[in-house]
Amino acid sequence: MALTEVNVISHLLKVETEASVLVSEAKEEASKRVALAQSKADEEIKSKVSEIRQQLESDFNLKIQQLSENHEKIIEEYKKEIESVQKDTETFNSFLEKVLNS
Repeated sequence: MALTEVNVISHLLKVETEASVLVSEAKEEASKRVALAQSKADEEIKSKVSEIRQQLESDFNLKIQQLSENHEKIIEEYKKEIESVQKDTETFNSFLEKVLNS
């Protein structure tokens, strides 16, 4: 009977060792899969962030261009308005003489 018990215990130890090896291999495989999934997720995030950044930069540059064009238009309109104002040099000169002579 003692031999049977030794054989059973031996068999159980062998099964436990095999189970331990399987658990270790499963942990290793799970770690590899998690690392691969993390790597893929990081790449996707990096790609999306780059895409969004490029879109924002494009929108920003377009807005700057529009504002610049609008600014130039306003300046040109102002210049034309000033140039179209009738100059009364005679009155201006008269005013200067009064100011300078007083």
